[in-house]
Parts: sequence; C-alpha cells; structure tokens
Amino acid sequence: MNVLKKILFTFTFITSILLIGCSSITTKNQLPESKPKDFNFVFYYGVNAKNQLDTTKEQFTKDMVSEPSVTTNLKLSDDEMNTIYSEMKNINILGYADNFEPKSNKKQTPFNTYSLKIIVEGKEKNIYWKDESVSETKEAEQLRKLFKEIEEIIFNKDEFKKLPEPTS
Repeated sequence: MNVLKKILFTFTFITSILLIGCSSITTKNQLPESKPKDFNFVFYYGVNAKNQLDTTKEQFTKDMVSEPSVTTNLKLSDDEMNTIYSEMKNINILGYADNFEPKSNKKQTPFNTYSLKIIVEGKEKNIYWKDESVSETKEAEQLRKLFKEIEEIIFNKDEFKKLPEPTS
C-alpha cells in the first residue's frame, strides 16, 4: 500500500509541475491583460519601410521618396495607444515570428515592408515582414489590419497632415 501511495504522489507531483510549466509557457507569449505604463512601439512601414512612428520619442518620420525624410513631433493619445494595445493583444502579437513569412502562391510588386518593435514590461518584441506574398492566412490578415489601423491613426493626426507631399 505504501508503494501505491508513493507512486500516486509522484504522479500527482510530476503532473502538477508539468501543468505549471505549460501554463507559464502559454502566458509568456501574451500581452498582459491591461496595458502596462511602459507600453510603446516603433513602427516602420511603406515601400522599403521608410516611414516611422516612434511612440517612445513621440515622433513621426515621413519618407519623401527622392528627397530627405521629414520628421515631426507626433504623440498618440491615451485612447489611441489603448486601441492599438487592445488590437495587439487580440491578435496575440507576441506569438508572431520575428521574421514573419506567411505562405502564399502569389506575389505583388511594389509591396509594403513592415517592422514593428514593441516595448512592454521592459522587454522588446520585434516583427519584420516583407508583405510581397499577398498571403490570406488568418495571421497575415490580422497583422495587415493592425498595421492599417496604426496608419489610419497617423494619417488623421494634424501633425501628419501638415507635412509636405513628396514631389516625385
């Protein structure tokens, strides 16, 4: 009877350790429930990813194509940051590969390139994507939607609207 108790105890102990280990693995790649105070991101987008929004510096740099880029102060509101954070959490942004390459049989030119650095709880997550594949996977569609939402927020800012248009 003692042997059976020892086996049962050992089995229960090992199962508990495995469950604790597995639950910490699944939550490790997820954003916290509520937006941490240090949440920021640096987002590059466009052809060759030359446009940049840096929420840590509260700046936006616009690609002027054949002329030097133009940088201006641009701060996102708390509501805008909350919206972006919520969307990142909804699509489990931390689960994306650092070099995102979704499968597709189609190609397009020109194409947007994206680079996103997320800063949260003192850690960084980087995602790089050359969106030339026209992928229709769920992950690609979600990431494309997030990036379009961030771009729309930028385009609607007065600071962006005051920037010159490229001449070429």
